[in-house]
Amino acid sequence: MKDIFTDMQAKVGCPYLSDLPYKKRAVWYEMKRLCLSDYPENQLEDFSRYVFGVPYATIQEALQRKDVMNRE
Repeated sequence: MKDIFTDMQAKVGCPYLSDLPYKKRAVWYEMKRLCLSDYPENQLEDFSRYVFGVPYATIQEALQRKDVMNRE
């Protein structure tokens, strides 16, 4: 099973998982590029709350907006 925490840690280049909340911009950029359906919903929920402090539903909503997705 894939783990978004370790995958994101590698993509963003953080030595520790605890660094992820301090790299929100880089994490957001990578989230737009990942296939999030590869990860379990409960893991995405935990990740979203840990890194961004919001429920995953809020992240999903933002990712579906065209103006958010096109902005690099």
